[in-house]
Amino acid sequence: MRLETLLEQPSREFSGVRAKRHVTEIARHHRIQASPGYDDALDDVRTTLESMSIPTKVSSFPADGRAATHGWTAPMAWRIRSGRLTQLAPTSRQLCAYDEVPISVLGQSAPGAVEAELIHVGSGTSIEALEGVDLKGRFVLACGRAAAVAHRIRGRGAAGLVIYPDSARASASYDLVQYGGLFPTADEVDTTLMGFSISRRVADELIGQLDRGPVRLRGEVDSEFFEGGLKSLEAWIPGSEAAAGEVLLVAHLCHPSQSANDNGSGSAVLVELARTLQTLTREAPLRNGVRFLWVPEFHGSLPWAAANASTLEAVHFVINLDMVGQSPELLGQPLRAFRPPNARASVLDACIEPILARISEDEKALAAQGSRRPLHWILDRPSGGSDHLVFQAPPHGLPAIMFGHDDPFWHTDADTLEKVDSTRLKHVGLATGALAALPTWANAEVPMLGAWLLAFGARELSQAAELGQEMDSSLAHELLASALEIERARAESLASLVGTAWNRAGHGEALEAVARQLSASRSIAELPAGTGPRRVLDGPFRFGIMDELNEADRAFFDEKLAAGHRAAVESLLILCDGQRPIEQIALRLALDFGAPFSVEDVRHAVEVLTRAGYLAA
Repeated sequence: MRLETLLEQPSREFSGVRAKRHVTEIARHHRIQASPGYDDALDDVRTTLESMSIPTKVSSFPADGRAATHGWTAPMAWRIRSGRLTQLAPTSRQLCAYDEVPISVLGQSAPGAVEAELIHVGSGTSIEALEGVDLKGRFVLACGRAAAVAHRIRGRGAAGLVIYPDSARASASYDLVQYGGLFPTADEVDTTLMGFSISRRVADELIGQLDRGPVRLRGEVDSEFFEGGLKSLEAWIPGSEAAAGEVLLVAHLCHPSQSANDNGSGSAVLVELARTLQTLTREAPLRNGVRFLWVPEFHGSLPWAAANASTLEAVHFVINLDMVGQSPELLGQPLRAFRPPNARASVLDACIEPILARISEDEKALAAQGSRRPLHWILDRPSGGSDHLVFQAPPHGLPAIMFGHDDPFWHTDADTLEKVDSTRLKHVGLATGALAALPTWANAEVPMLGAWLLAFGARELSQAAELGQEMDSSLAHELLASALEIERARAESLASLVGTAWNRAGHGEALEAVARQLSASRSIAELPAGTGPRRVLDGPFRFGIMDELNEADRAFFDEKLAAGHRAAVESLLILCDGQRPIEQIALRLALDFGAPFSVEDVRHAVEVLTRAGYLAA
């Protein structure tokens, strides 16, 4: 089977309109992780798949606040019936209500009814700013991440928590309400507060009133914690040859209502793509299998991956769909394909742009009721923040890409259906389907794949040489040697797909010739093996680690390693295999993110992560 067939046939079969209809169905559920609303959404998706005769399986893992996978503690199951925050003085008004904006009650809010005065504590995440502040019996107003603020004020007698967007979040809209979750462990449930989320406009009004005198609020929440399950849903299109392996496609199904782009869009594309591949493979079966997975973000993918480690051994790579339906007219952001870190180099990286280029030129890729604007995309640096991290981290170590859009309305009540576009859903569905079938069409397209890989490798080497000009000459030479080492690993992944049908030796010689041309030296020596920091904890970097750092270490991480949702931390941890000196880790990070990383900064990061228990000397 050739690539053009795997683009042409799905472009006729995949319906962006049907995919958006699935977004609508998913978005109506208030699908907080381990909640009845999440289970209802999962049941709807499963019913849809089974109506198409697509085999499915549901796995359930404990949602008890105790079970942990790679240090990530599962949340408690949680149910909410109602919630309301009212201002009593100096004026009387309703500030927010669950039945109007479900997102306005924090996920995992404690139940109860309380009246109390309000105190404003800024971000609420700084130990120093909270030192000596009397929180007892008061509602705490803060703009920090809800779970981080809750961690700082736990046990200090506060009556409740009210969060609002900081300046960066509020820049998209003065009236948006942001999603936040408290995620207490079982031991923390008794000290968990009721919590609410309000807009920046409402918060500024309250802060202005506080400057003139006391502000009194009343909070009411009808909710409960219980021991339940974190459910993941699998579906699969079997391949005709077991030796051809599988490709895993994943999307997180959780988040509040509506949360249309995040991540109703990714979940819906998987549903429509499963239908499309099921239809097409009745006539022409794929050699490789395609497995689809819908999960509660992180807390579902982590235990699923641990329980299915043997299944993952047959997986070539993972594609994560997270916020893939953004309207070009209303939001205008390009589609982003976030690459794996170079420690997970794959031929997949070289296929993304050529496939997107073909889709962008195909009028059949436009959807009814969708945008007519051309597809714009960026092949982007690695990103954190979503489930692909689970599969690229040890112990699985798989290449994992993410398709997504930058979206100023993510995790807010402004992430609504009208901002989702049927054409963009179709574009992503077609690209994902073509990449998912790569092990099937690779043997029929060996010359083309070899050309893509050589062009990609030459570009990577050229960019490494350009980046090296910002460093001293010895580091520049080592940077190019590191880049060549990565491209050799990328070539290995193509060789594993197509075997002797490809002139791998000629490819290697061509890469070395490019590297020599770019270098002042006649040869590019291989970097010597050495010793270095060694990772001792598997799984992606835990968000809660940041809350446990001291002020200086947290400021360092925010400045040096926070970009791309802390993708640099993930890359650094993967590189700490005990065989790379810190100097080589710094070079590899520079290649991942296109900017120099100082050896001292990497050394400092290693020291912090060692104290946090992630690394050993």
